[in-house]
Amino acid sequence: QIAENIINEEAKVDALVTEAFERSQKDVHIAQVFIELPVSGDTIEAYKKIHAAWHELKNGKDFTRVSTEYSNDAYTKENGGDLGYITVFTLPYIYETAAYNTKPSTFSAPFRSKIGYHIFKNVEERKPLGSVKAAQILIAWPPNPTEAEKAAAKNKVDSVYNLLEKGTAFGDLAHAVSNDNASASIGGQLPEIGIGTYSPAFEKVAFGLKKPGDYSKPFATAFGYHIVQLINQLPVETDPKNIEAMAALQEKVKKDNRLTEAKKMMIERQMREIGYKQAPISKNDLWRFTDSMLQNKKDLTNKVNDKSLLFSFAKQNVTGKDWANYIMSSRAASPNFADKKYTAFYDEFVHQTAANYYRNHLEEYSPAFKQQVQEFKDANLLFGIMDLNVWGKANTDTTGLKAYYAGNKNKYKWQRSADALVVSIYNDSIIAPLQQKLQQAPGEWRQVVESYGNQVVADSGRYELGQLQVFERTNFQPKLITAPVQNKMDNSTTFNYIFRVYEGGEPRSFDDAKGMVISDYQQVLENKWIGLLKKKYPVKVNMAVFNSIK
Repeated sequence: QIAENIINEEAKVDALVTEAFERSQKDVHIAQVFIELPVSGDTIEAYKKIHAAWHELKNGKDFTRVSTEYSNDAYTKENGGDLGYITVFTLPYIYETAAYNTKPSTFSAPFRSKIGYHIFKNVEERKPLGSVKAAQILIAWPPNPTEAEKAAAKNKVDSVYNLLEKGTAFGDLAHAVSNDNASASIGGQLPEIGIGTYSPAFEKVAFGLKKPGDYSKPFATAFGYHIVQLINQLPVETDPKNIEAMAALQEKVKKDNRLTEAKKMMIERQMREIGYKQAPISKNDLWRFTDSMLQNKKDLTNKVNDKSLLFSFAKQNVTGKDWANYIMSSRAASPNFADKKYTAFYDEFVHQTAANYYRNHLEEYSPAFKQQVQEFKDANLLFGIMDLNVWGKANTDTTGLKAYYAGNKNKYKWQRSADALVVSIYNDSIIAPLQQKLQQAPGEWRQVVESYGNQVVADSGRYELGQLQVFERTNFQPKLITAPVQNKMDNSTTFNYIFRVYEGGEPRSFDDAKGMVISDYQQVLENKWIGLLKKKYPVKVNMAVFNSIK
């Protein structure tokens, strides 16, 4: 836990949280030119194409026209590159950063992601809309619907809308007719709707509703006809001093891929510090070794094998066997393993191995971590010594305990107390019949309690009255059943049956006083031990300095 916190600090999590907060204060309308990379083969044509598009844009050509002409992704081409509004966490971090680093009405330089080349345009910005809770009724049509199917859906949704206008409850209609199976059973309620999570047409309607309870007229999207009802509006937090909101934002940052990217960049910066050295191996030989290993064939002519050094850190060598284990586990875990190049896997292997090495040797590179580890070691050592000389000894030194009790009996006297049965119930409906049975046969309380199974837990003993859970000013007397008291911690209910009341003053037996005797005896042992330590390691106080700081 400490290592994770230290590494997060070094990865500048606080800066990422601040950045996320600042980005949350505005929504950005973006468009893109997108050249999708081929699944396999050369990417040079995609590179040439995105730079040709960039050249056209720099010469003043309309962004929508360029996106339509150059983009090879059907959705991007069809929409002229328009992606609608986004906010923080809507898109992966690389896209979000490109969008927020581009000024309004300007476009970015080409950049590459895992899936292709992009040019982003910041179309415009606005104040953040936050998010909404909403419900919907969906009258769906099939993929590639005919005009007749669209008309049938339109007639049905108009009928549903008329029922809403006449006062039928939205949730009842959603449950009865909505084709959104995920939400129909809960009255049409949808997960929280943020910017960029649904289609622009759907979001425009959902965010356009003004008051909770308002619902829209029917409108169409690619899925069919919708009617949306507003449940609640959730504005964006604007106060960076709101501790609870910033803590929630930090949790989102920690779960987001931006933290992974930040840690990766941190490790790249620290490669020299941890002594990373690449061995002089041929990547072609390494890929031959990888092929033979994945095919379970030995290539005795290859220069790379299990024992070959691939790279090293200050105190660790990484060999072909380590790489083989990594690539084999990656193949087992990744359904798209065949679509990914060895180069990408190897880069991930280097970074992951470096990150693990850094974590495992963090004490050597982080003074703060080293100090905290030393504090834990010292604390554990002190705990062990205290347990040996005080806590454990007090529990096991029966002769010493009894001797201490015999010499201090007057300290261990009963206050006003009672023999009582303490009953905890986890089903309030059985309280009355249970109390009636106990009143009729208190001596048979064990059988009575067992008859209720795990709904009831009970124990008897002598308790000082202050230990019993009761309302104030209870008049304790034999055969009293105290009023039930609710326990907020576990939602149980407790009452007591009083067998006998003692006025107090009589001495406790050793067994009754044992817990208190152990506590007091521990203090005696600790005082003796500290006295011996002071004799062995005398402390001298410089009184002149001490008096000067009073």
